Amino acid sequence: MKNQIIILLVVLFSSCSKENDEVDVEDTLIPISNIDYSQMSNWAYHPNKTGTIINNYDFDIAVINQNLDIHSVIDIPNNSQTNTGIDVFFVHPTILSGLNTIPETVDISDQPSTQISATILAQAGLLSKYGRFFAPRYRQCTGIVYDVDTPKDIQAQLMTISYSDIKAAFLDYLTNYNNGNKIIIAGHSQGSYILGMLLNDVFDDNPSLKSKLITAALGGMGYVYKNNTSQQNGWWNTLNLGATMNECGSIHNWMCHKEEDPLPEPNLGFPAFNPNLVANGLISRTINLNEDIFIHDDLYYTNVMQPVKKYIVSDANYNLGGIKNYIAFDSLFSIRFRRDGQNKVAFSVSYTPAAGDLRPNDLIATSNPNQPNWGYHPKDYNIYLWALMEQIDLKISNCQ
Repeated sequence: MKNQIIILLVVLFSSCSKENDEVDVEDTLIPISNIDYSQMSNWAYHPNKTGTIINNYDFDIAVINQNLDIHSVIDIPNNSQTNTGIDVFFVHPTILSGLNTIPETVDISDQPSTQISATILAQAGLLSKYGRFFAPRYRQCTGIVYDVDTPKDIQAQLMTISYSDIKAAFLDYLTNYNNGNKIIIAGHSQGSYILGMLLNDVFDDNPSLKSKLITAALGGMGYVYKNNTSQQNGWWNTLNLGATMNECGSIHNWMCHKEEDPLPEPNLGFPAFNPNLVANGLISRTINLNEDIFIHDDLYYTNVMQPVKKYIVSDANYNLGGIKNYIAFDSLFSIRFRRDGQNKVAFSVSYTPAAGDLRPNDLIATSNPNQPNWGYHPKDYNIYLWALMEQIDLKISNCQ
């Protein structure tokens, strides 16, 4: 039922299996979800869900040169159903049909399932190289829920509904499938904001669970913040924001904007400005624009403009990769970490082809009237995925 009232109760969750007896989720305010995640229909992808496109998908990447020839092929194993000792838990961004001009949540049955599955595969399917891939469906908030004009109490109520589903899905995974495995958390846009709440609610005060976290990749999530003087984190109290690329259990967050555009002012409609979500226990504290500094990945791509390594995109629209489903372009775009004040940070991206370069500018399709505010938002993973994977590789070797 849309916009159902969520009753908040203090519930003690503990592991139900002997293998997971070291994982003990603390007492927290937990919204009750009525979604049954033992049913495979409530997952876009799950190792026990058969007949999905991911099961036998070819994740190899064809690297395309300036003349549109295949320069090389990068072999990416498909471990989406293989227990490697690492699991991936991914939450997809807002993917809804219609105009969505009303603040509400949308039932799973009313969402475009094929488009959701395709988007997950295009953005994060390559993370399947690391191990079993879990991607739940959930009652998404419509985009206008994140608008500054949406009342804070309504926003908190609706976001708490979406969060309750993801928490239920994660606890189902944790109780029935984790069995001591390491975990990669990843998401994009709305999915990243919900995962930020999961990290605060479930991971932050749980040392045993934090020890399992390889990384949390929160693509498209702005407004990760900390106090400029005390270095106190905003969203989380104990999770690390990443001092080195091989640091275990750290947070990756990034957004991508056009180099020629000014970075936008902070959007006061975003969840970290909502005190009701703090009261619900989903955010540590709200943003103080005078005292907080916004944090963004700046280790792999620094403030010096440099080529984008392996901009990765599905080959479906280009047919350049032969039998491969993904293609990559090296050095077609340039990128730098950009800070325009303590509350404005992003990756700044330019199209910088060499003379005679025939490769298509995939970022042109992203241009729209909202680009000054949203930047290259739909392409956050295309731009940064290879850099993210290289850092995950370093973390895995250091997270034993």
